[in-house]
Amino acid sequence: MAPVFPEFKAVDLSVQDIFNDFVSRYPLEASEYNFTNIFAFRKAYNFKISLLHDNMIILKDTEPVSVFCPVGNSHIPVTLKEIFSYLKTRTKDPYLERVPESFVKTYLKSQKNLVIEEERDHFDYVYLEKELAQLRGNKFHDKKNKINKFKSIYNYQYQTLTPGLIEECIAFEDDWCEKRECGKYPGLEKEQCAILEMLNNFSALNIKGGIIRLDNRIVALTIGEKFSKDTMVIHIEKANADIPGLYQVINQEFLKHEAGSCTYVNREQDLGIEGLRNSKMSYNPIRFIKKYKIRKR
Repeated sequence: MAPVFPEFKAVDLSVQDIFNDFVSRYPLEASEYNFTNIFAFRKAYNFKISLLHDNMIILKDTEPVSVFCPVGNSHIPVTLKEIFSYLKTRTKDPYLERVPESFVKTYLKSQKNLVIEEERDHFDYVYLEKELAQLRGNKFHDKKNKINKFKSIYNYQYQTLTPGLIEECIAFEDDWCEKRECGKYPGLEKEQCAILEMLNNFSALNIKGGIIRLDNRIVALTIGEKFSKDTMVIHIEKANADIPGLYQVINQEFLKHEAGSCTYVNREQDLGIEGLRNSKMSYNPIRFIKKYKIRKR
């Protein structure tokens, strides 16, 4: 069991069942409310959980300290009041972050004492699975051309990720980061840590993966999972950027092989990175999952 607020327990595999129980009973559409994401980034952000009025509370216990949206529907006004009181003891700027639009509309629109601010850099991108897997029509003409050119040059192999491939995937990730000097960039360093957490705990987490091989070596890797009854969320997509079309191929092949039962694909946020934003927009999202930062007025 998780401790009672304001006591917290660090996120590890022992809290996976209680975390998943809460998000299954009180689903939130944003990609943060997924155990794999919280677990993978737990060292980077020191994530912890607690229970308050039968709601699960997720604390980001690194500077700036913050709390995610309560997962639950019990005594929300009182719960928010206690969260803000706690945050005032921890930080000069108390706020909730990554609060999805559904929660705002349900519980916060009538709260005149709150300031609700969009977090555009954290909006999730949502696509139709069928469109990304098939890439039909003029709006995907460029993607299709890159894939066709890739296939005309390379004899590649797609493989579903299995525990026996983990060691090779870790070597691929290490090589990818060495070439891009991940250690110089905090964002890439945190991402690498999260990817290694997913790979090292692949069998314990409810995740799927796929790789592309060229000349018997891994050149692309992706990891995702079924996030809700109709959505596949993509956690990782890494490829050798020196091979044109490879990113498009791993994206399409993974969905074809692993996401057939899903209607939608959530490719998570762009973090305000211009190149990442342009890439995600180029796949023609059908909508965004909006998220908000909440402060007391």
